[in-house]
Amino acid sequence: MNRLLIFDSDASTYLTELNQCGLPDIEIVTAVDVYDARQHAALVNIILGKPALIASIIKETSQLEWVQSTFAGVEPLCRPELPTHYLLTGVKDLFGSLMSEYVFGYILSRERSVLATAQNQRKRVWQRLKYRPLADITIGIVGLGSIGRAIASTAAHFNMRVLGMKRTPGEVDHVDQLFLPAEIDVFLPQLDYLVLILPDTDASRNFITSRELALMKDSSVLINVGRGVTVNQNDLLSALESKRIGGAILDVFEEEPLAADNPLWGMENVVITPHNSAYSFPEQVAEIFCENYLRFVAGEPLRYAVDFNRGY
Repeated sequence: MNRLLIFDSDASTYLTELNQCGLPDIEIVTAVDVYDARQHAALVNIILGKPALIASIIKETSQLEWVQSTFAGVEPLCRPELPTHYLLTGVKDLFGSLMSEYVFGYILSRERSVLATAQNQRKRVWQRLKYRPLADITIGIVGLGSIGRAIASTAAHFNMRVLGMKRTPGEVDHVDQLFLPAEIDVFLPQLDYLVLILPDTDASRNFITSRELALMKDSSVLINVGRGVTVNQNDLLSALESKRIGGAILDVFEEEPLAADNPLWGMENVVITPHNSAYSFPEQVAEIFCENYLRFVAGEPLRYAVDFNRGY
């Protein structure tokens, strides 16, 4: 009999979803705080939950065989001081359309002057504002996993020129030209929009600093929907203040929530959102868990296994 701990703020919702799956040979307990989770940690062999919560009890899980994350980012469980005696699986192929909606919602808002048009309406001003078609715009996507590929597909739908960057060479659908990280000096100056979808790894931290920002057009816009640590926030602030780049659309930050006194809040060329470009919807994550659980009991490979060294 497998014993599952659901350790997540939405534990009751996940329990309802899993009960509908009719999973065989499983006992399920739930927890929403560390105290309750610790009562079960040593007794379960499977955990479904939020990585940051699971990390707080992972050293107490002597029988643990498998963790299914409810989040795309699993960095809290990949810290070098934590044990890796179990299989970790993530969630993929859920967030591509949601993040694509976010990215293009803000691109279209900016290019079509949605806010300025709304202000003109309130003032009863009839004024045609200039815009450029997306087909005249070059977008660069750094990180071409399932999310990056979904954004590339949407960009291609608008006939944008799509450039991509990834660690290994090879063609990617809807990407017109692919660059390696070593070619960043050629990649960045071509972009009107730079979209970052990088995980939090040693290689990706401070991926964008003052040096990289200086290579970008003074009209270009940085969009970060990956992890806040991939952009040096002080360098970005300086580039925005001096108008070395045209603006930024930021959903993630080095420290969250963003401090109320951070200057980014008051900048006209910055959009700040509270890390909500894509949510983990329990019914979708539960579907992944149920499929993986049936693979687990059958001794088959699980989907979306994570490499602890890479962090994804």
